[in-house]
Amino acid sequence: MKIKTPAISLPIPGMYAFALACAVVALAALLLTLGGAPVAWSQESPDCEVIDLGTLDSDVGSVLQADGRWTTEDCDSRFLDNSDAHTYRFRLSEDGQVRVNLTSAEGDSYLHLLSEDGGRIAHDDDSDTGLDSRIEANLVAGVYLVEAAAGAGRGRGPADFTLSIQRAVNCEPTDLGSLEPGAVLTVEGAWNLDDCGGRFREDTPARTYRFNLPQDGMVRIDLTGPEGSDPYLYLLSSDGGYLYDDDDGGAAGYNSRIENDLAAGTYLIEATTYSDRDHAHVLTEFNLTVRIGLEALESFHLKAEAIHIPDQVVRGEPVAIHYRVGNAGRTDLTENYSAEVLLVAKRVLGPYTAYEKTDMIAASDGRWGAGASYHSGQQTASVTSASISEVAPFDVSFRRSGPTWVLLAVITYDEAGEEVGFHRILKEDLVVLDRFAFGPITVKVGDMDYEVLAEADEEGAVTTSVTSVEDPSSEVDPETWAKAVYAAGVHTQKLEGIFKRPAISDLPVTEKREEISVSNPSSDTLLEMFTDQYVSAIAASGLSEAMANGEVVNPITVEDLVLSAAETAGARYASLAASWSALQDRIEGDGVLSFTDAFTVQFQLAYAESLISPLIAGGEAVQEARAAEMGWQDEGVQEMVAELEERVSCGSAGAALRRALGAAGVEDVAGLLNLDTEMRAALPSYGLVNDSISCAATAADGENNRFLENLAISDNGEILRLFGYELPPVPPVTIPPHRLRILSRMGEDGRIEHGVELSDGERMLPDVRHLPADATIGQWRVSSDVEVDGNPIGRIRTRLLADGRIELGFLSANGEEIMPDVRYLPADMPAGVWMRSSEIEVSRVEVLE
Repeated sequence: MKIKTPAISLPIPGMYAFALACAVVALAALLLTLGGAPVAWSQESPDCEVIDLGTLDSDVGSVLQADGRWTTEDCDSRFLDNSDAHTYRFRLSEDGQVRVNLTSAEGDSYLHLLSEDGGRIAHDDDSDTGLDSRIEANLVAGVYLVEAAAGAGRGRGPADFTLSIQRAVNCEPTDLGSLEPGAVLTVEGAWNLDDCGGRFREDTPARTYRFNLPQDGMVRIDLTGPEGSDPYLYLLSSDGGYLYDDDDGGAAGYNSRIENDLAAGTYLIEATTYSDRDHAHVLTEFNLTVRIGLEALESFHLKAEAIHIPDQVVRGEPVAIHYRVGNAGRTDLTENYSAEVLLVAKRVLGPYTAYEKTDMIAASDGRWGAGASYHSGQQTASVTSASISEVAPFDVSFRRSGPTWVLLAVITYDEAGEEVGFHRILKEDLVVLDRFAFGPITVKVGDMDYEVLAEADEEGAVTTSVTSVEDPSSEVDPETWAKAVYAAGVHTQKLEGIFKRPAISDLPVTEKREEISVSNPSSDTLLEMFTDQYVSAIAASGLSEAMANGEVVNPITVEDLVLSAAETAGARYASLAASWSALQDRIEGDGVLSFTDAFTVQFQLAYAESLISPLIAGGEAVQEARAAEMGWQDEGVQEMVAELEERVSCGSAGAALRRALGAAGVEDVAGLLNLDTEMRAALPSYGLVNDSISCAATAADGENNRFLENLAISDNGEILRLFGYELPPVPPVTIPPHRLRILSRMGEDGRIEHGVELSDGERMLPDVRHLPADATIGQWRVSSDVEVDGNPIGRIRTRLLADGRIELGFLSANGEEIMPDVRYLPADMPAGVWMRSSEIEVSRVEVLE
């Protein structure tokens, strides 16, 4: 099995020491680029003339070309800050596909295609080889402008460039004819850099084919290539709409296969690659075959069918990812075969952020029958799918924010444990937010109303603003700002969907009500409330005295104790639910949530989820057991007990209770624990209820802190005090430096590839890491970030010397220039051999714990 990242553009180089500033500049540039309206010249002068290239005629291969130089003193780019740009005009004689290339051996090109009046049509950075740019567009006849800009800014120095505009090859589908039973449609082809781009995979060469299916049937499409290639296959409707795709689902290696029941009609096939044009192995041959899938009628085919991810995913916040898998084949999965479901998430241009998988689901357990389909929840259920215990939602916390792809796969294994099938679906449009996004929401702090808006950009970064409703231009002080944000966070993340939260969604609302006051939602407070109630209940039950007299513990007495506690919990929940409903009704009636009410809601919710929910669940299990003919051995009762077991995540057999009693300073802890042991023996579910409460209460501090962090107010002293916390001093911790060597090797094309090797032997290769074979003598070139554990530590520096040698250096993340003692590569270095500098130490940025 392999796990691959989607084809993506390489990152723009920039020093880590200026990461924040660079991020702001990049965002501003991006926003300008994405604007569709015409943008005025940043610099107006007679020197900023538009160079006319003439007319591009209708012949395929017709080319307009211009050579130029960015001198660092040219006109400003319309779109990029502090960047040279030259603007060209051309006329298109007839409608058609046009390709624009901007190449530079020394510079980082950035290309914009504009309408005659300056309106943006398309832009590109790095879609051609290396740092070169490329735009392909289907244009109508008329006049167009092209801006050829230096993408890395004037700080990188002058550079020559070449602009070419040409008619692209014919991108119309090649007709394969009609697919009749028994017939095989075959294509032998090859991808090259001049192919049209793929519809769905950025900057990949693609060939498109058309075929007609005269009658309904199972169709198998195979796209294969030689070893080292990585085909990628799409099946489209006749008008180019997406139907299916596959990567690696073929018979062997990285080959692709689509096999589905299709209705009669006309279809398109896009044969493309996993990798973009920057990878040499995309320039390879391929074979495409289309046939009626008779083999599929006699075999199993396990597939990932659907995936559901919530609309808003926040870094560090647990989310339930639901899915559906099934056997789309015509026969059952072979006896003694098995399969597992895998979920992998990875940040685009970053590390993996989640990895989960199910246990093996064996065919011998009556699973994976022909046509069987299994869902993890109603979010992905189909008309025919079923729920089974082995297929449960993945509870995932994404460790990093930003654009992220999520892969769901089904892997099939034979009786020897060898992989015999792999099918996956990929969600590539997920953006994980760095904190909560919401609004605008109006809340009240004191006597004033404030509007709070938390907006996310396309990178998942959330910016929060607080504005006075009465005086929008007035400045909001930090304390009020934090309180308003907190109230808005409780409104959107807690109160709005409060009755749908998993811990309380199924709790009954009784007629009996009992008020409960919660001073704060901290773990200490919740544990203290639990131990007070526990000690009082035990004292009232008389069990301590009975045990002191040598009497055995009566299970019925323990059941009565659980039922009594559940009844009290139900009455308290009824009171809380009534107050929440009233608050929701008031807000719906043009009211607003106040800061004070927000705190009350969170305190009450923490109590309900930590204490009330387990108590009611325990009481329901007792009631069900008493009503069942088989008592506690009843299958339904056993499922309820199993659900209680799942809540115990911090210890078992009284360990959680021991910690709770000790933390609360309860007298005679040993005696209570001895009694607890006997009560657990008499009624195991009793112990599970107590452990569930202890674990939930202990975890409350972490949940509270995560909630405040996701509102960017976790360092607000006033809010922490109300939560029952003190802001502790944070001592700096010095960590040892990285020890590493710079790696270099020459490729067959004359380029020098660079990376680093850590002292433990681990190698890191930055995305941008090649020194061109024709590099300018004496000019330093800088790689993209070298990352260790997902964190940038610096960049590799390299330059060609006049005598043919190459000098190596390192620029650390805090801006320190480091030169190894042994740092020169020989002019006659052999190809394909890694060579190492002497060891250097790269300091780490100090962190706070």
